[in-house]
Amino acid sequence: MDREARFRAVFDTAYGPLCRYARHRGMAGADAEDLVAQTLEIAWRRIEDVPVADPVPWLLAVARNLWRNQVRQVRRRSEILARYRAPSPAAACDDPARLEPGVLRAAMASLSQGDQEVLRLVAWDGLTPAQVAIVLDCTAVAARSRLHRARTRLAARLGLDTGPQRRAPAGHSPGDGLDLTEAPQ
Repeated sequence: MDREARFRAVFDTAYGPLCRYARHRGMAGADAEDLVAQTLEIAWRRIEDVPVADPVPWLLAVARNLWRNQVRQVRRRSEILARYRAPSPAAACDDPARLEPGVLRAAMASLSQGDQEVLRLVAWDGLTPAQVAIVLDCTAVAARSRLHRARTRLAARLGLDTGPQRRAPAGHSPGDGLDLTEAPQ
């Protein structure tokens, strides 16, 4: 029997049991299909090692090893994410009680796609305005401006009072004794 005919026989015999195995491990949809496909891929590569008389136990052992590897990967990923989890938006907010569940999501959804994208790039992806400029193919000044306007619009949607904001003139930094509340003389 040639390689392809042998694999076809293994496939016809083992496909059902492999699908049941995946479902019995709590997998569904694409995850179950991926486990079955990975198992059958190994069977194809190692067709000479697959027992002719009863291939199902051998393939279930392969599926078990793949499933255990996936479980370990998920556990490791969860542990890493738990260890390095960013503070929740409510924890970063001055008054988290003011934000009801879904309010921030609704406020974000009410913004334009451009505003949403610049806010996500900074808040979710952790980019600096200079990096945002590269992603959006604009200047760093334009990226900072877009970010400022998007933050202002989001704050307005959330009903947060950002108050008048003044910037220090070039060459000065906040806290260097320059009073920004006075009119220039």
